Amino acid sequence: MTGRFLSTHSVALSLPLHVDRLPERGASVRADTATSTPGGGFTTLSAVSALGVHAALVSPLGTGPNSYTVRQQLAEAGVEILTDELVGDIGVALLLVEADGSTTSVVTAGVESEPSRRALDGIRLQPGDLVHIAGADLASEVGAEVLSGWGGSLPESVTLVVSVSPAVDQVPVWAWKRLLRRADTVTMNIREAASLGRILASSEPGTGIRHVLRPDAALVRRLGVMGCEVQLDRDQARIPIPAFDAVTVDTEGVGDTHIATMCAEILLGKDLVSACRTANAASAVAISHESALPVPTREQIDHVLAEGGVTYSF
Repeated sequence: MTGRFLSTHSVALSLPLHVDRLPERGASVRADTATSTPGGGFTTLSAVSALGVHAALVSPLGTGPNSYTVRQQLAEAGVEILTDELVGDIGVALLLVEADGSTTSVVTAGVESEPSRRALDGIRLQPGDLVHIAGADLASEVGAEVLSGWGGSLPESVTLVVSVSPAVDQVPVWAWKRLLRRADTVTMNIREAASLGRILASSEPGTGIRHVLRPDAALVRRLGVMGCEVQLDRDQARIPIPAFDAVTVDTEGVGDTHIATMCAEILLGKDLVSACRTANAASAVAISHESALPVPTREQIDHVLAEGGVTYSF
């Protein structure tokens, strides 16, 4: 292993509500509730840590009860916290989980929406570290300015992985351009890829994602039940990596699990194609049970890789 996994992906408290279908505007549906759990960056960090990689949170936590709970759970997951606490509390994510496992979220903002450039600049980066910046945290004015500025100025000795996230349309185009020009790897799902391409083209006709990225940057596109595809640099063809067999129970956190596993495998010395294949296996585990937690173990991932899919029930 050559470095640490440092993530600015903010942590919020998730409250999942299981519904048969989403309500029409102005209507209501009955929901079954589940116990609140930490989400967002927590899933990413704990999934990395579970694979034996040093994981550290560089997103703000607060002084409130939700932050206190998350601090305890991060410690139990073996995750280091590199930021000082702020007065206030983290936000809450309300998750509407449909019968087919699809998840729609509504998120309130807390102290995690106020990253500090001074605090980030105070982190002592080491050669070989991997920094992960999630697009969800660029949706606020402060987050866009601070995170794109810090991420865009990272030293070349550090690997930058940018995940686009469902909030792609809420991020200023200038923030995307700052980060994409520095990114070593960009990961996104089908919808996010289409939205980001449209946003870049609307600001400058004819401009696509590849036009903004440096030539040697890699692109990872997550394709759901079809797995993912990898383009190692501008001149390479896309490499398809099939999904593993699994029954979809809940899609909450599956993207975060894929990103985390990919990053962990890179830090463990794997090439990007191998890392994404392992990430596909971890995703198969993640969608096979309710909630993003618990994160996949190495034993579960190895089982999927060996058997070609999830062959057990949770």
